[in-house]
Amino acid sequence: MNFTTKITSLKTEFSMRNATNFAGSKVLLAFLEKIRLNQALRTLGLAKSTNAIFPTHRILQYLIIGWLLGCERLFHFKSMEGDALVAHALEAACRITAY
Repeated sequence: MNFTTKITSLKTEFSMRNATNFAGSKVLLAFLEKIRLNQALRTLGLAKSTNAIFPTHRILQYLIIGWLLGCERLFHFKSMEGDALVAHALEAACRITAY
């Protein structure tokens, strides 16, 4: 599943309903989308074996976004798993659950 809606076009509502820890991250995620971080990471040419489930650029993107959102340890990244905005930014069809 690929998302085609840009983050900048998502509606922002300033209410506390359905807020998560990462509710204020829209600006940061829109910036990363604007500078095309995903495409830049794809051009690095880091290859894994052919049977790898997650490509290297996806792992690096997940780590960069997590660190920018304050995830300091690996188990902190688990809190990003259920956030719809972060999943939308990562264009995640499947979630990383194995640590």
